[in-house]
Amino acid sequence: MQMILNELSLNENETDIENAIRVFEQFIRTYSNAIKQENGFERSILTERDLKSVQIAMGYHVSKWRNNISDRDMLRRFIDMCDRQIITDFCQDETELTCEKGRGKGLLAAYENEAFCISFVYDSYWEKYEIPCEYYSLAEDHTSPVSVYNLSHPDQLIEYSNHFLQIRKKEIERIKTPQQLLESLDELFPSLIFHEVALNQLRSEVQVCHVQTVCNKLLLLEKYFCNWDGKNFDENAFPPKSVSPQSKETLKRFEKEHTFSFPHEQITVSYHMRYTGNIPGRIYFHPAGEIRKAYICSLTTKLRTVSEPKMHI
Repeated sequence: MQMILNELSLNENETDIENAIRVFEQFIRTYSNAIKQENGFERSILTERDLKSVQIAMGYHVSKWRNNISDRDMLRRFIDMCDRQIITDFCQDETELTCEKGRGKGLLAAYENEAFCISFVYDSYWEKYEIPCEYYSLAEDHTSPVSVYNLSHPDQLIEYSNHFLQIRKKEIERIKTPQQLLESLDELFPSLIFHEVALNQLRSEVQVCHVQTVCNKLLLLEKYFCNWDGKNFDENAFPPKSVSPQSKETLKRFEKEHTFSFPHEQITVSYHMRYTGNIPGRIYFHPAGEIRKAYICSLTTKLRTVSEPKMHI
């Protein structure tokens, strides 16, 4: 999910410096929380205003705030945000979006891109999670009531977490081909790390008829591992019989077939999720406690087991 700066909310002319600093740091915290793995927002932020040079109160620019701030973590977060900002001109040639506070370029871009705007709260109006707007189309000469999702406070990331998950489900429903899934892995499943074997299977082996099923299974894993504490893995947290461990005898006799090398470690994959199709579908994964994520090793058929000694992939 993309965040786009709502430039209408940057109302630096009607506040004092102390309040401006509070508003500005709340904006930074909102962005930092949004890009945490469990929330699913992209790290890039689209903006027409360079965040490194905005004025946050009359005569008080970000450069002064940077020189005076003692909170090194807050400064690091700000620099991280600026490094990922994408400064662009929002083209508004055939449509307009207007809210109670005026015509918004960022609001329009967020609405048309099915994205979120992110706002400064100089005014309580921008505390709303949904901004009511009027969308005007020049081609149709027609105005329609619409709303734009708006982030303005870190607490919203907790309050609306289920809504974020529903949006990600809708994004998954749009994926129809293995190539589309391959291109969306980082965005949709930030808590899952895919081995080259799994990536190659998406490039050449996963069938179109299985794409939605694989997406839904991966979403179950993402939902679990985005909040995992890195300690004990609980297979009972998933729907009944959907996650199974490999037997000790299988891992002993066929260790090589279940071993996968990642950049910093070599693992023996011991869990899999089943799915049904014209193959005995299996997604093999390994809970990686140190990084609190899951390694995804294989996406297609069974690895070798004691009950089925013949390799299927």
